[in-house]
Amino acid sequence: MSDAATAAASVPARRRVGAARATALCYRVLIRQIVSAGRIAALGALGAIMIIVGWVVGNSSNRGNSSSAGMIFDGASYADGFGLIVIVPIVSLVFAAASLGDARDDGTLVYLWLRPMGRAPLVAAAALASATVSLPLCVVPTMLGGWLATDFAAGSGRVAAGALAAAALGTVAYSCLFVLLGLLFRKAVLWGIAYILLWEGLAVGLGDFAERLSLRGYARSLLSQIADVDLGFTSYGVVTAVIVLVAVAAASLALATVRLSRLNVD
Repeated sequence: MSDAATAAASVPARRRVGAARATALCYRVLIRQIVSAGRIAALGALGAIMIIVGWVVGNSSNRGNSSSAGMIFDGASYADGFGLIVIVPIVSLVFAAASLGDARDDGTLVYLWLRPMGRAPLVAAAALASATVSLPLCVVPTMLGGWLATDFAAGSGRVAAGALAAAALGTVAYSCLFVLLGLLFRKAVLWGIAYILLWEGLAVGLGDFAERLSLRGYARSLLSQIADVDLGFTSYGVVTAVIVLVAVAAASLALATVRLSRLNVD
């Protein structure tokens, strides 16, 4: 046997990293990657604006004679119009697209790629990291802004609960979808903004078929059903909305895993 073969035989095979440990390892790396003072400050300011405007709306002098039902409708509409249409998709996009996109651009992904572990834990860690940062930045302003916009009218707690559920599940679904987008395109943020504006922003108004293909439609349904408010669109049941949002998240992660396994990382 040659010296090279003998040396190769004497090197122990690298043990494959378990799924849980691999996910934790990748999570620690990726969350440090996506969190930056600039991102947190900019997106936190956007959330602060929603909360402040919600307080202004709730304390408007011309609402003194508004009915409780009218205030509840205004609060739910505000949570939908600012939180679910703007904050939830935009914040999720910024962090989810960066979770693997930034790692690929600066070479960090190569370090994780060479580890003896599966691709699914890396994708799961990317989604977990982005959701960890996005959830408070999305849920708090959407819930608090919608609640403040009701001026604490009777039933305002339903608006807060609906906004919380819609923002939380919407953020998770968008995060998983945009992790996939970050693997499909180099300039994922630009593609994501186009998707948010041209599809999610318009789909609900294009008809029932288009609405069924819009994450926003199901998130709005959660808000509408829990707050018990008719927001003027086709509303799905709570169970249907939850199942669809969870299914989209799971399918996005599965497709992202397939995409990552076929990606050339350098």
